[in-house]
Amino acid sequence: MEALIENIHPFLHQGDQQLPRFPFKQLDRWQICLFIAALAYSGILLAIMPANSLMWDEVTHLHGGLLLSRGQAVTWALTNSFYPPAFDVFAALSFLVFGPSVWAARVVSVVFAVLSLFVIYELANLLYNSKKAALVASVLFAVMPGIVWVSKMAMIETLLIFTVSLAMLFFFRWLKYSREKDRVLFVATFVLGVLVKYQVIVIVPLIAVLGTYFWKKDYFRSELKKWFTLPRVAIVATALFAATVIGYVLLSSKTLDFLIYAFGVGSEQKATYSTRYPIPIFYFAEMTWVTELFHPISLLLYLAGLAGLGLMIYRRKTGDKFLLLWFTVTYVVFTLVSNREWRYMTVAFPVLAIAASSLIAACWTKLQEISNKPTSNLSKWSARAGTVVLVAFVVSGGLLSAVDTYIWVCHDRAEVPVEQASLYVGQKLSENQTLVVVAAVNHFSKYMVSFYLSTKDATRDFNQTCLQYPASAMDTFASAFNVSELVSLCQESGTRYVLLYEYGGLRYFESSLSAPQVYDLLDTTEKFSLEASFGVEPHRIFVFSFDNTA
Repeated sequence: MEALIENIHPFLHQGDQQLPRFPFKQLDRWQICLFIAALAYSGILLAIMPANSLMWDEVTHLHGGLLLSRGQAVTWALTNSFYPPAFDVFAALSFLVFGPSVWAARVVSVVFAVLSLFVIYELANLLYNSKKAALVASVLFAVMPGIVWVSKMAMIETLLIFTVSLAMLFFFRWLKYSREKDRVLFVATFVLGVLVKYQVIVIVPLIAVLGTYFWKKDYFRSELKKWFTLPRVAIVATALFAATVIGYVLLSSKTLDFLIYAFGVGSEQKATYSTRYPIPIFYFAEMTWVTELFHPISLLLYLAGLAGLGLMIYRRKTGDKFLLLWFTVTYVVFTLVSNREWRYMTVAFPVLAIAASSLIAACWTKLQEISNKPTSNLSKWSARAGTVVLVAFVVSGGLLSAVDTYIWVCHDRAEVPVEQASLYVGQKLSENQTLVVVAAVNHFSKYMVSFYLSTKDATRDFNQTCLQYPASAMDTFASAFNVSELVSLCQESGTRYVLLYEYGGLRYFESSLSAPQVYDLLDTTEKFSLEASFGVEPHRIFVFSFDNTA
């Protein structure tokens, strides 16, 4: 078994060069602490995961995973390929093991969040040869409120963080040890990253090209010269010709518009959100201050991370430069993308965690050196006071992160009975009847209803059965609501049921309407009759039957 590990693991001996051994083959106290922290972290995530009702952004992956788990890859490609397939594939595997459910899809995020802790630990240890600092970096990453939030949702972020961080680990190992296996593993994880998010095809190659140029110039120049030899020139020319033909076909079929939309991470409407801060500093603000309640990285640890980046600029070790390159490329690329949101920058969160850990370790080491030197009592007392301040800062930062996380989790704790309402109407719908979700919001849409119905009946296309009015989410976009249009839609589509979520009685985005007012509008038409309601106030779902007679 040991021989097998030595053959397959990248931390091997090559020739006369001594390389690190398998990192977790013989556990030390720091690695044992990491495993304990990872187990505790996974338990916390699994405990808080069910508290969140289903969200709009999760449903794409739920549908995708369901289709792939049933072998309907063609249908997935035609209807669900806005995102690359990696997360949907893992969701499908989870569905096959646990059965199709929201929990099964979300557990994928938990798994990759926990695996990311080990990657960050190994990367930090490789960069700075300090297991203590590596453990601190993993813990700082884990307690970031934004990381906790994405780790309990069926979204791509934790898988993206894992693949990009793993790619950076293999790439830096290749830079350091010039080992071919590391380069192969880097390429493999890069390909996986592209299958998670389109933008990886820009970020990772940029880091790789610049990193190779900075730290392996001879190799870079020799490889560059090879591309001007006849075979490779012919390959490049053929590839450019093929790309031109494919581009023309995509442009003529309007598929290119879809790809540009996907690469830009959304619509022009969504870009409005991206103007709340000046573009050059958007992510510097967004990463710690989404709203007064939501802080993806708590302020104290965020300041420590930024100060750590400043220390790296001053210190300029190879590891420092590598992390600065990673952060800068990520920041610039996502700043240039027209639609901006803090979640897109989560691939740089490991950098901030390692930077904060490096700063803490540097301060601790310096204070210990001063304390141990045969200097004046004043210097020793100053060092001890500085140590107390440092420990207090780290503890305060951790506590603030815990508080911010708790506030965020509690705010999102909404038990919206989508499954109960969906299964109720699903049992009563005939094949030629439809249902309409009225005034859809983040926690309630036709796609959620369609998913729950599809888990019970694989023979029917519920995407055609479930309709929505208005088409856009009313808590995100300014949407006009006209009850006469709704009645016409119901009559034309053979609607039997209309579903309305109470939405806490709040007003919709840039609208004077609220769910109670929509309820009254439905009631005044005398075409809608309340048949059932599910849940408790203020998160009830009302089920109206529609009178389809003239």
